[in-house]
Amino acid sequence: MDLSFIIVNYNTSLLVENCINSLLKNKTLEEIKFEIVVVDNGSIDNSVPFLIEKYKTLKNIKIIDSKKNNGFGKGNNIGVSNSSGKFICCINSDTISQNTDYPKMLSYFKNQEIGILGAKVLNKDNSIQSLGFNKPSIKNDFLLSFLFWNFNFMKKIRYHKYKNKGLINVDWVSGCFFLIRKSTFEEVKGFDEKIFMYSEDLDLSVRVENVGLKNYVLDTTDIYHLHGGSTNNKKPNLQKMLKEKKNYFYVIKKNKLANTLELCLIKFFTKIHIFILYILKNTVRKIKVEN
Repeated sequence: MDLSFIIVNYNTSLLVENCINSLLKNKTLEEIKFEIVVVDNGSIDNSVPFLIEKYKTLKNIKIIDSKKNNGFGKGNNIGVSNSSGKFICCINSDTISQNTDYPKMLSYFKNQEIGILGAKVLNKDNSIQSLGFNKPSIKNDFLLSFLFWNFNFMKKIRYHKYKNKGLINVDWVSGCFFLIRKSTFEEVKGFDEKIFMYSEDLDLSVRVENVGLKNYVLDTTDIYHLHGGSTNNKKPNLQKMLKEKKNYFYVIKKNKLANTLELCLIKFFTKIHIFILYILKNTVRKIKVEN
């Protein structure tokens, strides 16, 4: 087996179906022996029987019912442990990958220094969503918190005249989509299962670098990510928003990405950002309700 796709599902059966169908329609995969491993995290939307029935005739699609919500990282770890590909592709359920050039991506792994390889991640309107990220720092987190550096409206400005560069060395590859050698994934012991969701991709990227490898994004091929499609759009919850960032601080401290003072400043920036975001989201929501 050349390539194993790992999809973690939690109540997103229709998104998973669209994701799988986009892979099955991808003509570049015709020359690759691949499998698709779906790990269901205890969905209550009838995902497991739906997906089993939908793909029962395809031997290269496995549906694993884990019976409980293990979180994103552990779900992927379960998928990898049940895979047989030389390479792993962790891919979100809310992605469309019909035109991603997999042979081209795999060919870059001839370069032995490559650890994780991502692609250009696009929004539905073809604007750039991600070309990888920088590690946490006072400068980077100031940009994220006060200039909304990773928000789509700002990225449309930042990438307005972007021209492809080919292979780009980055600190941190988006967890919504990336390729990695299975041997590398196992060497770093996969995702940290203490992290239920969010920032596990930062942690994995750092640990891959720690074993002497580098992380890259290949911007000459792409994938669509329907950002937020795999999470529920509910009324903003301040406590939940603050709690979600605890994993980010955990990863920074665990991997010694900042000293005590730097971490305090990063926490301060982040909390101010969350309060601003909470107010903005509530304001927009009220306007929509009133209209």
